[in-house]
Amino acid sequence: MSESVGVRWVLVDGYSVLHAWTRFLEKKNQPKTLARKREELIGLLAQYADQTGRQVTVVFDGYAAKYKPLETEAVPGVEVLFSDSGQTADDLIERVVALAAQPAVMLVVTSDNAERRTVESLGAHSQSAEVFEEELANAVRELGQAVRQHGRRRTWGGLRDKFER
Repeated sequence: MSESVGVRWVLVDGYSVLHAWTRFLEKKNQPKTLARKREELIGLLAQYADQTGRQVTVVFDGYAAKYKPLETEAVPGVEVLFSDSGQTADDLIERVVALAAQPAVMLVVTSDNAERRTVESLGAHSQSAEVFEEELANAVRELGQAVRQHGRRRTWGGLRDKFER
């Protein structure tokens, strides 16, 4: 695993994550469409972006989607890209990293070891989908705790009594 301190931009190979995370594996009694899995992943990544403050871009292979949206619905904190026909998500990720002014602030999430070596040779950090799953779970858990803490009832105690005379 590469050190990801100082990372401000996370590029996620969407289908690599969907194939690696157990939460997206097919269950006989609860089948999910590929579109539904993509939506769920994007939602999780939005929570991760909220908690970490990192920019997140998820890239899907355009040829793998039966329906490639011309425009994706805006999700705060997450940019969603589909590669063009004849181009893979890996191609697009490599191009983004190669053209980046500061690849050292980028973390590429993929379980494709060849892709990881390539982006690291271009100056970016990389992390397997499995390791990132744990990082994301921790961030989402922290976000949930922060929301619960913020939403709990506030009691004014004696201070309010002093002003209500």
